[in-house]
Amino acid sequence: MGAILRGLANLEQAFVDVLQQDEVVFVEINAAIARETGRITVLYNLQLPDALQVAAALKAGCEPVWINDDAFKRVT
Repeated sequence: MGAILRGLANLEQAFVDVLQQDEVVFVEINAAIARETGRITVLYNLQLPDALQVAAALKAGCEPVWINDDAFKRVT
């Protein structure tokens, strides 16, 4: 969203390009992921969007990624 707010069309397009790669998997949010999101929110004191990303990734069997975000570093 920062790219859109700042009018950085090139960065916005780069984000869209990443989302359109074959390796990107979109996961349907279901009741199990919703419950896991709530659990992760409470256990790791994450904001809802962050907890939702973690829950969906875990349910989809994704491998851990390195990210420079202190909130995600709390998740084990």
